[in-house]
Amino acid sequence: MEAIEFASSNEIEKVINTFGRLDVENLDNPNKLVVGILDKYNSALDEEEALRLISYEGHNIKYEKDFVEFVLRCIREYPDFYIFIRKLEDINNRELKKKFDSEQVNLVLKMKKTIVEDSLIKVRDTSIIKLILSLSTREVCFSNFFFGSFVVIGNFDLSFPVYCSNKETFNACTKMASENGLFIRTN
Repeated sequence: MEAIEFASSNEIEKVINTFGRLDVENLDNPNKLVVGILDKYNSALDEEEALRLISYEGHNIKYEKDFVEFVLRCIREYPDFYIFIRKLEDINNRELKKKFDSEQVNLVLKMKKTIVEDSLIKVRDTSIIKLILSLSTREVCFSNFFFGSFVVIGNFDLSFPVYCSNKETFNACTKMASENGLFIRTN
């Protein structure tokens, strides 16, 4: 796929030097990074709240556009952008067909032929970026979205960890999140 380019070894090394590894969520000691959770809610939900607010069909779709707008804003502000995507062959095609339209399914099936192992990629086509982000928001395949000095990690229930290399970047991310109807919480 020409819309996707694999990162060079120098680009991979640059990201690893900043964050320690590409699968940042597996860091043993993220203490040198400022960490928060990008979420639709400003505090962690208790079990009862979670059942009431996020367990209904379509919750993730309802708020997906806020996450898409946030990521697109981040790309505009921090264009040094990469995606660490897991090998797509592990995606369940039946689940994919339930959560995406036929055009999107066909694009993912094409990507499955290109991305055969965990990879750091560069994507400049907004529709592909949105599709890869939707794979995370719809809990099909989680990716990490790197923006130079911070990373947003796909996760369940639209609670995406954010790791920032410094407090200034964390504050900027928090501001961009709030401008897109989201929160970055630290509790």
